[in-house]
Amino acid sequence: MKFTTPTAIPKSDFTISHEQSILLIGSCFAQNIGEKLIDNKFNVNINPFGIIYNPISVINEINRIINNQLYTEKELIQFNEKWISFHHHGSFSSTNKVTCLEQINTSLNEAHDQLKQSKTVFITVGSAWVYEYPDVGIVANCHKIPNKQFAKRLLSVKEILSAFDNVKESLKNINIVFTVSPVRHIKDGLHENNLSKSILHLAINNLVEQNDNYHYFPAYEIVIDELRDYRFYKDDLVHPTDLAINYIWNKFSECYFSSTTQQLNSEIKQLKAAINHRPFNFESEEHQQFISKQIEIMDQLSKQYSFLNFMQEKKSLLHS
Repeated sequence: MKFTTPTAIPKSDFTISHEQSILLIGSCFAQNIGEKLIDNKFNVNINPFGIIYNPISVINEINRIINNQLYTEKELIQFNEKWISFHHHGSFSSTNKVTCLEQINTSLNEAHDQLKQSKTVFITVGSAWVYEYPDVGIVANCHKIPNKQFAKRLLSVKEILSAFDNVKESLKNINIVFTVSPVRHIKDGLHENNLSKSILHLAINNLVEQNDNYHYFPAYEIVIDELRDYRFYKDDLVHPTDLAINYIWNKFSECYFSSTTQQLNSEIKQLKAAINHRPFNFESEEHQQFISKQIEIMDQLSKQYSFLNFMQEKKSLLHS
């Protein structure tokens, strides 16, 4: 008797390792998996514009990163005493215009440098619904500005494919992995959400069929079909729980990591668990020996894998 529908995920024909540069852009999956990669000491840059949901904004973002096209003060607007960018998540907003612009351009510079070294880029799209603002066009974030100031519409598959044509040549030597966010945009309506996800799936399928370096990872199917139960959702019944994210991470690891990379992940996980241990008596001889042992393990791993840096972990261990 079966109580779930397993998602068949073939082993990827390329692998991801700790020393490689990786860029993740888009919706919640990019954020969640990116944080898992950081926890495991991978060289990643996550959402340099903040979390973004629609594919047109994602493509506009990638174009800016490719060309390192810095933002100017003219592209910022002031709302509720904060300076904001319609191309960025609210986390980039600031009451100080200079601070806002510096944050935005520093992040853009870092993403540009990362992309130049990257062999793999993960793109997660969440919705085909877009909001257009006068003289700006499609925005990545409405920043709680009243809806009546925006025109809302549904993207077409053709429009998404056309947008990706603008970056196709620049990304031809990079493995592009698409995912569709399993987070349901129920504020749009359930039927409207299903229409949106269908358009994203159709567009991605076309892109993958037409480009050898484009790939698809079924995070959406894992949550919607394999983990088909509300116990895998948070209280809002929309976002996956940590348990679901960990399950996806395991599937992701099996797909993209070699056995050597998975073994290193296991060693890093054990090390981090030890570091997070809080002693009853920090000054005790037993705990000081424990600290010395963990630092020795870190030094051994750093010597074996020159790309690993445990400076932050050592600092945390010595001041726990």
